Amino acid sequence: MPLDVPDLADEVVRLRPPALADVDAITAECQDPEIPRFTRIMSPYRREDAVRFVEDTAHGWAEGSSAAFVISDLDRDTVLGSVGLMRIHEERHVAEIGYWVAAGARRRGIATRAVRLVAAWAVRDLGIARVELMTRIENVASQGVAERSGFTREGVLRSYTTLGCGLADVVMFSLVPADFDADPARTRASARG
Repeated sequence: MPLDVPDLADEVVRLRPPALADVDAITAECQDPEIPRFTRIMSPYRREDAVRFVEDTAHGWAEGSSAAFVISDLDRDTVLGSVGLMRIHEERHVAEIGYWVAAGARRRGIATRAVRLVAAWAVRDLGIARVELMTRIENVASQGVAERSGFTREGVLRSYTTLGCGLADVVMFSLVPADFDADPARTRASARG
C-alpha cells in the first residue's frame, strides 16, 4: 500500500523525500569513509548510486516498502543527511530505521532529531508496532542517538547483518508504542501537516 509523504519537521530540521536536485550533495557527503563504515551505503559511492537512491526512494514510497528522507536544514534546505524506514513488514508491523549524517553536521543532535521524527511518525501514523535500530558494536555515537531517541537496547546479535565492511555483530535497539505512553517527553516529535 502506498505511503503518504508526511510533513515532518521540528525547530531545526525538515525531513523530505530526496529529489534529483539532491544527487550532487548526497554523492559528495557519501564520500566520507565513516558513512560506508557504519551503514549499508557502498564504497565507492558514485553519482549514479545517488540517482538510483532517489529513484528507489520513489518506488519504496509507492509500494509502501520503505520511506527515505533527506534531513535538511530548516532555513536553507541544505542536505545534512538521510534517515528512513526500511524493510517495512505490513503483516508483522515492524520496520527498521537507518540514517547517516554529513560530517559537518555531526555532534549537533541532527541524527537524534531526525530519528525521533521518523520513529514517532512510524508508530503514531503508520501503526508500526516495533521500530528496530541496529548499530555496529563499535559505533558508540549511533548507540547514543538510539538511546536519546527513546529506543531500548535489547542486546548484541552476532553475525546478524551487513553493515559497513561485511557481516557484523550489531547492537539491537527497539521502540514500541508503549515507550511513548511510558515517557512521552523521551520521544517527543512534531509533525506539521
